[in-house]
Amino acid sequence: MSHTPYFSANEQTAQQRRDVVTFAVGVSLSQSRHPSPLLVSLQHQYIAGQIDLEQLSARLDAACQPAPGPDPAAKYAPGEGPAVEPAPKYSPYLLFDESLAPKSL
Repeated sequence: MSHTPYFSANEQTAQQRRDVVTFAVGVSLSQSRHPSPLLVSLQHQYIAGQIDLEQLSARLDAACQPAPGPDPAAKYAPGEGPAVEPAPKYSPYLLFDESLAPKSL
């Protein structure tokens, strides 16, 4: 099935598509997630204008199926995991009493 790549107004040129990829890679690296070799290859095809973002996403999804379960990114299954104490109840260190504020400025 052939699909003609579609590029929105902000991804018409190779430089614009490179900027899109640079931003996406920056977001991933900020979360300590390095792109896979497959993703890098798909990004190069996208920058060259051979595929669009829809095709990139479809090819990535086809190659990397999510793990079974409610949340493939979850580290532990629901109800499992390390035994930890619950966090203490939040108590703000600064209270603001609105009744003491002036009524007009």
